[in-house]
Parts: sequence; C-alpha cells; structure tokens
Amino acid sequence: MRLARVAVLAAAAVLPLNLTACSKPAPATDTSPIVIGADLELSGVDAAVGNTYARALQLRIDELNALGGVNGRRIVLEQKDNRSDASVSVADVNAFGAEPGIAGLIIGACATCAADVSKTLDDRMLPTLTLAPAGGLVRPVTDHPYLFKLGPDADDSASVLAGLLQEASIHTAALLSTDDVNGADAIAAISTQAPRAHVNLVSKQTFKATDTDLAQPVHAALAKNPGALVVSTFAAQAALVAQTAHEDGYTGRLFFDATAAGDLFLAGSAAQATEGAIMVAPQTLVIDDVVATTPAKTARKRWFDDYTSRFGGFSGYSTYAADAVQVLVDAVRTAGGPDHRKMRDIMEDTAFDGLSGQVRFTPDNHSGMMSQALTSVVARSGRWRLFG
Repeated sequence: MRLARVAVLAAAAVLPLNLTACSKPAPATDTSPIVIGADLELSGVDAAVGNTYARALQLRIDELNALGGVNGRRIVLEQKDNRSDASVSVADVNAFGAEPGIAGLIIGACATCAADVSKTLDDRMLPTLTLAPAGGLVRPVTDHPYLFKLGPDADDSASVLAGLLQEASIHTAALLSTDDVNGADAIAAISTQAPRAHVNLVSKQTFKATDTDLAQPVHAALAKNPGALVVSTFAAQAALVAQTAHEDGYTGRLFFDATAAGDLFLAGSAAQATEGAIMVAPQTLVIDDVVATTPAKTARKRWFDDYTSRFGGFSGYSTYAADAVQVLVDAVRTAGGPDHRKMRDIMEDTAFDGLSGQVRFTPDNHSGMMSQALTSVVARSGRWRLFG
C-alpha cells in the first residue's frame, strides 16, 4: 500500500514538469529586416555610375521583397555616399561594420575604395561585393577572403577585344585609359592580349578619371597614326574620347572594353562620334535584340523591361548591381540568417545564370562573372545593337 502511494506521488510530481515542457511556446520567428549596406558614388566624378547602381539595387530589392524577401524577412537597402572619394569610403565601411545587423555590403565603381577597405572587411568578417572593374582587387583570394567581385574581368574583356581587332584586320592601335587601379588592370590585360592578335600598341595614353578635357592624350594617340583607338574607361569618358577624336578629324575604328558598357542610348554629339564603334558588353545591354530561348534570357528581358519602365532608359551597369543583391540574399537564405562566416563559405560555392550573365565563384576565384557572359555590340543610330 505504501509502495503504491509513493508511486502515485512520484507520478504527480513528474506531471507538472511534463505539462510545462509540452506547453512551452516555440521560439519566436525572427522577423527583423535583412539589411544590405551599399557604399556608392552618389556624387563626385563617378556619380553617373554610382546612381545607376543605386537605382538597380533598390529595384532588385523591391522585386525580391514582392516575392517574400528572405524567408519572410524584408530586405532593406542602406546607402551611403562615398562621394567618389576613397577616404570617405573607408569611413562609410567602418560605420557599416559597426552595425550588428548588417548582412553584407556592396561597394560601387571606385576600385581604390575597395582596395582601401579590404582589411576592414576581413577584420569585421563582412561579406562584400565590389562592382569596380579591376580584377586585381580580389586576387589572390587569401589576401581578401571576404571581398568578392561582380562585373567583367579585364582579362576576359581584353580577350574579346583582341578577337574583334583581329577580325577587323587591325594591326596597330592606340590605347587610352585612366591612370587609376581600374585603368592599370585594363592596360595590363590589353597589353597582354594585343600581341596574340598580332596587334601592335603604338601608343598608351592615360588620363585622370576626373578629366573633362582629353585633348592632350587623344592628340598624342592620334599622332602615332593608329589603325584603331582602344578605350578603357567608364561610359562618359569613353564618349568624350570619341568626341575629341571626331573633332580632330579621326575617321578610323573605335573599340571600347566592357568598362564603357553603360547606357543603351547615346545622345547628342556622342551618338555621331561613336557611330560604328564596337564595344564589349553584357548581353543584357542589347537583350531586346536577342530571342528569349532560355529561362535566363527571359529573366534578362524582364529586367530590361522593368528597369526601362521605371527609369526611362537602360544601363548595362545595372545588371551587376542586381546580381550582387542576389548573391547576398541567396547566401543569407542558405545560411539561415546573416551569419557572416557561413555566408562567405556559401558565396565561394555560388553558381547561377544571372542578369549580367553566367556567374560563378570558387574558393580560388572571387571574380564571379564568367567570360561567356560577354558579347560584342555596335553603335548604330544613337544606340548599341548586337554586333555580328
């Protein structure tokens, strides 16, 4: 009898614990926003490029939020203006790094900015994508483990250029580019590829990214009587090179690398000066000339239409920014939240057919845009068209 009573008491003692365990509420689902930081050139010399990135980032985030965000969590873009100044960029990135909820960063066109903040990114273990052209920013990977790049590699762009020069039977060319990190990368790549296409670079002229008068370097290039001018700089200065050469009476061939692949439409004197120019570009720049035969091409056409509808024109630069958002969002989703170390490892194993083209990162290569993403376009009647 005593044993039975003890058993009943023991069961009674356990019962409340079991009830408590069964009735304990499940952990609350995290509904806080996923914050993506963007350090962009919203003013200063590269403002045209930076503002294109800003528009594209917000549009892509709006589209993803309309699809449910990241596991139901809204994506928020927090922008800072680095004023095309590396010292301001350093301050911006330090501020972003101090925010505990930041998922990752996107840095704009300024290659020096990305180079100067790379140590901070590593110290804070903050996954970051740079949209600057210079591929050297992410090589070797061991020097910049948290920095990734989206946009054409200078080597890939130069390879396409060399093929175009060879097809056009160009044997001599003058190269014009900026005297910064982006330009140095392009000059090295083009200088390597040109001899393989049996092209002699008879002149290499550089100028500052801030220059608005390019008469001196263009005159110096034309003095060598080149068979073509090869230009590597952002779209505004590329058009200025073309206009300056046109005013000098130059009637030869013009070739631009992918750095210049910005706006679809060419206005005013730039349209006349660039008529017939050939440029390396992402296919999406001229996607309205392409038949959509795959889901990826259909998505690019949709992006082209959405961007054009909202902003009244289209820019090839927009595709890199949109894909950068996708890389970070996919990493957050797979990691189960903004876990920076996990995100970095996930990003190193990312491959998808993006809006800019085929994108693939590996542990040995943090420059994601593949060479197959590039095509060639030609300026005709004030806009770029698919070439060939």
